[in-house]
Amino acid sequence: MKFFFGRLRPYRGRLALMGCLEFVSAVCTLLLPYFMTSIVDEGIRLQDMRAIAVYAAIMAALSIVSLAAAAIVAKESAQVGASLAAELQKDIFRKVNSLTFEAYASVGTSSFLTRQTQDVDIFRDVATSMAYFVVNIPVFFIGGGVLAFLADWTLALIMLAAIPVILLLVSVISRRVGPLWELTDKMFDKQNAIVRERLAGIRVIRAFDKENFEHDRVSRATNVMSDAIVKANIMSGLLNPCCLFLINAVTVAIVAVGAMKMTAQGMLSAGDVVASMQYTALMANGVLNISWLLVWFPELRVSLRRIAEIFSLESAEIGQNGKKRRGRLEVRGLTFSYGGAPALEGVDFSLDEGEIVGIIGGTGAGKTTLVKLLLGFYENYEGELFLDGVSYRSADKADLRASIAVALQKSMIFEGTAASNIKMGNAAASDEEMRRAAQIAQIDDFFSAQKDGYDHRLSQMGTNISGGQKQRVNIARTILKDASVYIFDDSFSALDFLTESRLRRALNGYLAGRSQIVITQRISTAMHCDRIYVLDQGKLVGTGTHGQLLSSCPVYREIYDSQLRGGL
Repeated sequence: MKFFFGRLRPYRGRLALMGCLEFVSAVCTLLLPYFMTSIVDEGIRLQDMRAIAVYAAIMAALSIVSLAAAAIVAKESAQVGASLAAELQKDIFRKVNSLTFEAYASVGTSSFLTRQTQDVDIFRDVATSMAYFVVNIPVFFIGGGVLAFLADWTLALIMLAAIPVILLLVSVISRRVGPLWELTDKMFDKQNAIVRERLAGIRVIRAFDKENFEHDRVSRATNVMSDAIVKANIMSGLLNPCCLFLINAVTVAIVAVGAMKMTAQGMLSAGDVVASMQYTALMANGVLNISWLLVWFPELRVSLRRIAEIFSLESAEIGQNGKKRRGRLEVRGLTFSYGGAPALEGVDFSLDEGEIVGIIGGTGAGKTTLVKLLLGFYENYEGELFLDGVSYRSADKADLRASIAVALQKSMIFEGTAASNIKMGNAAASDEEMRRAAQIAQIDDFFSAQKDGYDHRLSQMGTNISGGQKQRVNIARTILKDASVYIFDDSFSALDFLTESRLRRALNGYLAGRSQIVITQRISTAMHCDRIYVLDQGKLVGTGTHGQLLSSCPVYREIYDSQLRGGL
């Protein structure tokens, strides 16, 4: 709950205003039975139309004030709720983007989605309703009880007799509902994960005729989730009819006892009976609010815990102004695992300043894992990594980011113009520098041919350009950054050999004197590097030039034969 009230602190002024207005509305509502009693006793019983008109006017005025206050509260509640949810979602987004890879993997994308939508919605609903609960519960419950005792203590005791039964019922239901809501949230996370998997692998699922298998996975998760939701809603739904039954029974008892006292003793007026019934309704409203708050609390507690967990995760805090170091890399005995068998084991390699190093291997050899470690994304590795003689374990991550530019295997294109996508590599770059980078990446001709040039709109994920064009935009973005080490992670795989040859020739001239790591599966790309490292199943199995590896490394020769000799 500390997290809950901490998030509300910036809105305490508006929440206080909402509370004051709720108090005005509640007091006006609480006064209505008093004037109704006066209408019955002084107006209807004595047939005084003037008294009826006066008290009716007062009640109308109180109703208008109550309505106006409620309307302002509703408006403020909507604005505060929207702002609160937006700020919380922004903070979650910033936090998620700052997480280490290990911390991110501990929660998962699907769970983050559920926490940022459903859990935030629950947080918002409770926060905006808090003023109503905090004010109305004591006003209706305590104020209604006091006024009921002033009207007639006997009838008030009848009304109070039902409250322990209602609270006992609420206590039993809330204890049973909490675990069901927690199970529901877990199943929501699982549903999101399954849907994401199905969307990502829909072609494979259809190719191998696994639709029924996937449907069964969804059905199992859905059935568990729906059963939990149905049980929780049934239990929560029992509260209202049970409470209403008890309250109506109390109302009948009040009418019966009131009638007996009116006829037998003549000490009780009809107005007192009417007032007691209305105070019973107000107290019942307070009790129901308490009941709903207690039933709602388990779901709120689950949501708050899930949101707070995000902010408690470890962040990879990176400064804004890193120091660019020289392009010398050294890796000693690098071993890394994602939790199972090692993805990399005992890897040693070095990169001298201005050198072009190729890393080649088949799918699953550990090439992309090595890139992630060189970028400092993971820290739970064995061995040592050095940049310009400084160990990664003690180096400032901002220095790593300033010194290394990378074109990742998956070419990310964001919705916007071609210029905005390329300038992500260097926001301060001029249009001339951007165009020069595009020319080297062999993508300038394409954008220059468009009517709007570099203002040409690219769709999200680059669905309106080809795979090769996406890779070239990615390369242009990478080389636009002024770095010491440039890593190209299989960034030429979608290019034809002629385009790749032109690009590599222009790239080597532009980056002359700077270090390059070219990760590839193509022998034609690796063979022109100064030095080549061969990875196989996470292990380094060969080092040397193209000619040396042909004679000394069976894995490299096998790749060469399958790609070049096999094609002749």
